[in-house]
Amino acid sequence: MRHSLLSKFQGTILGAVLGDSLGLQYQRQLVGISPQTEDFQPILQLTKHQQLTRIGATLALNSPNSKIPTGKDSSESGRLAVACAQSLIRCRGLDLKDWRDTWEAFAKSEIYHPRSNEFQGILNPCEAAVAALPAAMFFHENKAKLREKIMLAIEVWPNENKPEWNTAVLAIGYAIARSLKQRLDPATAIEQTIAYLKTDNALTELLVQVQKLLEQGADLETATTHLCKSATALRERQSEGNKKSQTKSIVNPESFIPIALAFYCFLNTPEDLRLSVVRAARCGIAGQLTCALTGALSGAYNGAAAIPVEWRQVSSATVESLPLAESTEPSVWETGRDTKIVELANNLFAVWAGVYNPDVGLDSAALARAVAAPYVIRPRKIL
Repeated sequence: MRHSLLSKFQGTILGAVLGDSLGLQYQRQLVGISPQTEDFQPILQLTKHQQLTRIGATLALNSPNSKIPTGKDSSESGRLAVACAQSLIRCRGLDLKDWRDTWEAFAKSEIYHPRSNEFQGILNPCEAAVAALPAAMFFHENKAKLREKIMLAIEVWPNENKPEWNTAVLAIGYAIARSLKQRLDPATAIEQTIAYLKTDNALTELLVQVQKLLEQGADLETATTHLCKSATALRERQSEGNKKSQTKSIVNPESFIPIALAFYCFLNTPEDLRLSVVRAARCGIAGQLTCALTGALSGAYNGAAAIPVEWRQVSSATVESLPLAESTEPSVWETGRDTKIVELANNLFAVWAGVYNPDVGLDSAALARAVAAPYVIRPRKIL
């Protein structure tokens, strides 16, 4: 089914936002905290595997080296994505000075600083992939331009210039771009993504494993376990290689698991956003990031119409029912309501399309126009 490009813009950001929210609710349940709203209860049932995991550590992703966020400050990437989208809208494209100022202002803000005095200025690859979603959407029409602009954008963010880190952002960005252009074939998506990356590293190896799991029809628990074991094996192999070469790789292969799981959950049920995101939550691994990436991939492919209305209603109701001081993790990336996210997507699309003044909004009377084939509708002055 074909969807309008505007719907896909909306679906990408809304899918990421609401996936983030669902992932947080499930993640809280894993550690014994009941969901903030009862409306999420029917879809947040722990599996037997998750009940066992809840007793101990959540696999290897809680290690300091993985830097997978699990606390209440784990949506910095979402708030950064909003700030980056606003920069693209404000400058009508990628202005590196404004982009750098946006990052510096964000990094210094109280929202981004954890309660401890230590500031982690290096984003996790998955966090960077979420934050770069607006750039991937804005430059989706040309794959060469997409690579160029994303690389320029992420150079501003501290990342130690590691190729593996850049690969994670490009992988998600390319898949989003293919969906926006109606050219993503779920059967060949991973093969095309790996070909676009033009490299061979831990992420591409995990994506190859995802393709094999999809071809085998592996269930969610089997896929999750296999990908975790594969990442652990890659980390051990990487450690041995670092010792021999006396170098140290910053990127832990286990940090790529959310991206691999996002591709698996999306491509396993590409036409069903709800099921893809719920299954991503049930993985129990870096819930917010995995669900946000899954929601973005599925939202770009299926459009905003695929997002369950009740999810949007619950998300807005949760934010409205909690004072800002009590809401430790607003579900709409500090924008207040999901309608603000839709407005942000509309404005980003408007700037991409060349609208002179996107601030007036796509639904205003000033922009209301009829669309038809050439010469079918006569100019107004003739009527």
